[in-house]
Amino acid sequence: MRNTMIIRTVYKWLIKLIETISIIGISLIVLFTIYEVTSRELYNRPTIWTNEITSYLLVWFGMLGIVYAFDKETHVSVDFVFKRLSIKVQQVCSVITCGLMLAFSLLVSIYGYKYWFIAFKNGWRHYGMLDIPMSYTRISLPIVGLFLVFQTSLATYDAIIRLRQQRTTGESAEGV
Repeated sequence: MRNTMIIRTVYKWLIKLIETISIIGISLIVLFTIYEVTSRELYNRPTIWTNEITSYLLVWFGMLGIVYAFDKETHVSVDFVFKRLSIKVQQVCSVITCGLMLAFSLLVSIYGYKYWFIAFKNGWRHYGMLDIPMSYTRISLPIVGLFLVFQTSLATYDAIIRLRQQRTTGESAEGV
């Protein structure tokens, strides 16, 4: 039980860190875009770096947004049929869904790492004025994949616990 509390504390800390980093990153995107528009429209002197930097930042913070949205349960879901099922069947479906999400997250981590390593090993670079290595943006896939593995592992664990509690008590697990 204590280990679970430590893991959940670490999890909450990671989500708070991701939230803070994302706020800073999105603020930078907004500031760089304002700077570019001002430079181009008011002074007729466009910059050569803002579009590229904001694109790379958007990749990173878009990926981190997936982790944040999963935590806040704001991903799009269609639960028209799910809500009409019995509590027990809902819990079984939740375990299956969490298990599939965990498998998907593992695949994102593994293949994201391979995708990053190919770019890193070959020294691939983004085309553009800044000549930034592709590995800087591609590394976001395995990192976010690992965050998702962590999240979906906890969600799978919770779903299994709820299912076990429902089986042992025979009561509905609403509000658990």
